[in-house]
Amino acid sequence: MGIFDFFKKKDKNINAEKNENLQVSSQTNEARIQASLGEISVEVVSDNKGSHGDNFGGLLGFSYLNSDKGNRFINEMIALASIEDPILKNPVVKIHEAGFDNSDSVRIRTIAKNGNISNGAILSAYPYIKTNYILPFETKRIIEWSHIGNMEAEIQGGGRNTFGLSFFATDYAINKSKYKAEKNLNIRISAIGLVLDKNDLTEINGTAVSPEFSTYMPSKDISRPTYFDFIGVLNNYTECKINDENYGYMINVKLINQEDDPDFFTVDMFVNKENMRFDNLKQGMKVAGLFWLQGEIA
Repeated sequence: MGIFDFFKKKDKNINAEKNENLQVSSQTNEARIQASLGEISVEVVSDNKGSHGDNFGGLLGFSYLNSDKGNRFINEMIALASIEDPILKNPVVKIHEAGFDNSDSVRIRTIAKNGNISNGAILSAYPYIKTNYILPFETKRIIEWSHIGNMEAEIQGGGRNTFGLSFFATDYAINKSKYKAEKNLNIRISAIGLVLDKNDLTEINGTAVSPEFSTYMPSKDISRPTYFDFIGVLNNYTECKINDENYGYMINVKLINQEDDPDFFTVDMFVNKENMRFDNLKQGMKVAGLFWLQGEIA
């Protein structure tokens, strides 16, 4: 299986037989849970267009990802993750994980059928950013990816009973019943930056804005709910090595300025140097760009 098999939308006919048993087993387990809990407390809809191509471009840089060398490297990393001991599993599926040279925070996850690894057993692969930042979250809607056997999903809702938010659930294959049954969860939130630039915004429609001004909004370029354009303040940064020729930064960005709570909404974000439009980071500087938001139950 090549790199782009993980990035593009899966063909439903090709995957129908592979997913049928997975869905039946999963739905049977969920039916038992739902029978004991009553009806699902959040809206669940189906979608067959989600993919991780842009997310891997954020991880490795889009040019490197699309080069022969980058293609080989990411396939090797996906294969490596697949043979590691699973970090999460249930009777149906398991999630594996592998890291890079010198960063414990930047990783790759794979979802596979529970059983012996064999050709075609991997259902999906995606970048994963480890974080300790926890956000109280209320789920309003779940968008399940039907082409991945309903094992991946985007979660829409709100943080701290204050602001709207959507994230890709990196643990959905294991915790999908919990997402459906419990509206209020503590979520570890992190991001991958697809674009990062300096920001020199001083006014909006003639009105001066504070140097601490921060904001985010749904992306105007990518029509998925987990991608956001943003302006933020750079709290701190650390260089990360992906391999001998590929580097980036783990950065922490303030997205909402709440004077009495500096951690009201900040995000740990990885950005590849290739996707940056400037060279020198500086603590306290204003930055802007586009990120993909992910999360998991804390």
